[in-house]
Amino acid sequence: MNEQQRKFESYLDEQIAACKQRSKLLTEDDRMDEGNDEKIRANIYEIFKTILSVAERVCGKDDLAKKRFFLQKAEQIPTNWMTSYEKAKQHGDVERMHIESIKLDTVREIKDMCMQIWEETT
Repeated sequence: MNEQQRKFESYLDEQIAACKQRSKLLTEDDRMDEGNDEKIRANIYEIFKTILSVAERVCGKDDLAKKRFFLQKAEQIPTNWMTSYEKAKQHGDVERMHIESIKLDTVREIKDMCMQIWEETT
């Protein structure tokens, strides 16, 4: 694993821990909905941490291939979330729209940070 991947994995770990901590605090404060929102965010970060480790296994030492693999998955996976968001919007399902927007916003943050970290040394 190269330096960028370590830094990116560390970022994902930090985000997962922060989301879980916020979820715990919000739940303890009887703010269940907001606590659940943080659980959703943590889950998205965990999904992409798994994708990062899969990229490592699939692409071996080819750093550019790992980056391409990761970014490709970061484009593919949210397509179902966008479709779900659009269907919810058509049916006026505000709760589903909110959940899907959390997922989409989180993956956008992940992609932005991925690009930021990988561009630092390239």
